[in-house]
Amino acid sequence: MFVRVLKNIAAVILFSSCIVSAASAAIPEGTPKARIAVLGGTFLNDIIFSSNLIKKEFTIETKLGTSPKIYYAEYEGIPFYYVHNHGDGKWQETWVALYDLGVEEAIGGATAGAINKKMGVYDYIVADDLIDMNIDRALSFPKSIYRDPNAIPLPRLTPAMDTDIRNILLEQTKKAFAADANFKKHKVHDGGVIVQARGGRFETVAEIKAFAQWGGDLVTMSVGTEIVYARQLGINYATLIVVSNPAEGMGTWDFSLMEELYPRINPLSLKIVLESLKPVAALKGKPRVSDGLINHPEMTSKKKEK
Repeated sequence: MFVRVLKNIAAVILFSSCIVSAASAAIPEGTPKARIAVLGGTFLNDIIFSSNLIKKEFTIETKLGTSPKIYYAEYEGIPFYYVHNHGDGKWQETWVALYDLGVEEAIGGATAGAINKKMGVYDYIVADDLIDMNIDRALSFPKSIYRDPNAIPLPRLTPAMDTDIRNILLEQTKKAFAADANFKKHKVHDGGVIVQARGGRFETVAEIKAFAQWGGDLVTMSVGTEIVYARQLGINYATLIVVSNPAEGMGTWDFSLMEELYPRINPLSLKIVLESLKPVAALKGKPRVSDGLINHPEMTSKKKEK
């Protein structure tokens, strides 16, 4: 009997170690660690690859598939991960990879069309709310990817983004504008409603009129998904938006505008992001606005025991 018990204990230990090994096998040994991630978009384009910030690149296997390339970088002693172009279409794999890597803070960004006529080309907006018109990206994550199997992730998005990171981005953007003579005539806006359109094309004039009636200030294609996924995974996130053009019907423009715009805004956007890293890193351990907004209580008629 005693021998059988010992065999059973050994089997449990072996089974448990296999589970641990399987769980940790997704993260390659020697993968550098970081708490902060930067999600690239047209506000940065490829400028980070012209710097000496990147030290290593890798991918990891997640429960939803292989991640896009994740770049490990450092700025003034602050480590961070960089993901290019919102993850190059690997929407959920990107965010599950960051979750598995232990990321707690994330900065995103994009260029956008201005619906609000008070927002002009080259203006920067630290947005604070979202209207999501996504129709093809998954709306949520399978429960299997979460660390707590009993969690019921059904988050509130009020507020839609992390207020601490928003405040840091706002402060650093104002500083960057004040220090750059080319941007002194442009504006920094505290708050704005992003309409995430379906993507794949620019919007019609009729769509923009509808978005304006809904209260939208900006229209873009990707950061809305990031806002939602970050909250669902408990990652604190805020986004920096640059107006690249008037939204359709709100002014005249052509693609030559963007050829002029990207070389001007990409260096400034990178500066803002980099200067935000140290204060974002200092948020570690601080209570956050999303605490208590992520998981729904158990759906039961039974009273909770005190």
